[in-house]
Amino acid sequence: MDRGKLNIFWHLTERDDKAIGGRIADPRRAERLAWARPMLDHVSDPNILHWDYEEGDKTIKTYVWLQDFDLVVILKRMPDMSRRLITSFYVDYSNKRRDLKRKYDQRLP
Repeated sequence: MDRGKLNIFWHLTERDDKAIGGRIADPRRAERLAWARPMLDHVSDPNILHWDYEEGDKTIKTYVWLQDFDLVVILKRMPDMSRRLITSFYVDYSNKRRDLKRKYDQRLP
């Protein structure tokens, strides 16, 4: 298997754990991974928020948020306007919801 694809898989199914200073398996992320493709295929659904946001490092990321189920998919917009999957995760902290709402409010036109 391509090492890059393997790294993306682990990034999608693990989360940072500050207590141990590394990443640990996250069953909530793993069980929702199958939702990423249908979310991306149906971004026009009114239940799915999607927007582009310019990060502090000037990269543009596309956020796809199924708010009712607290699932987010994040893609990086490439120079050729294609997008690459960065991560997908379950939003389980209120401060992360606030951060996503702030980014949505400050989305690119």
